Amino acid sequence: HQSRLPSGHESWLRGAPYPAMPEPEDVSSLKARVRSAFSLVELQTKETRGKCDEREIPMLCRTLGLNPTQDQLLSIVEELRDVGGGAGDETQSSTHKTGYVAYKRFEDVMLDLFTTRKVEFTRDNEQTIIRAFKTFDPNGDGFIDAEHLRNLLSTQGDLFDETEVSAFLDAAGEKTGGGGDTAG
Repeated sequence: HQSRLPSGHESWLRGAPYPAMPEPEDVSSLKARVRSAFSLVELQTKETRGKCDEREIPMLCRTLGLNPTQDQLLSIVEELRDVGGGAGDETQSSTHKTGYVAYKRFEDVMLDLFTTRKVEFTRDNEQTIIRAFKTFDPNGDGFIDAEHLRNLLSTQGDLFDETEVSAFLDAAGEKTGGGGDTAG
């Protein structure tokens, strides 16, 4: 059984779940975007005001237009982790991990990611992605075997779970009537 990926790759790519990296912007507007995103998940209790749960970081990164790999996300969360000694302690001198991220730390790291480390999160362009799909088309006939693709998605790179693999293959079939067309 062969799965057919969407022809018209450009529309499929525009429908990707995460936005492309935003264009350069001035620091004040970047700070405003970071603040706005953080406010969506900011905790409101006396002890946690001005912080968010570290489990919200992947969603916040993607909301801001970053598309990190799983390893990059783990590194970002580790960098953001609040290891302060208590309420109001921003020194991070203790090794006790709280599970929270303070806004100031979040803002500092996000500004660094969007300025000095931006290239780490640049998405591939359409032609690079099409060439990548063509590498999985050994016959050059414009098709990728669905089972082969299922295996690759669940065993290589940033691993997909079974639900994600099925959703990916279902979406490819819905848009084209089935199959894995790699012809650009």
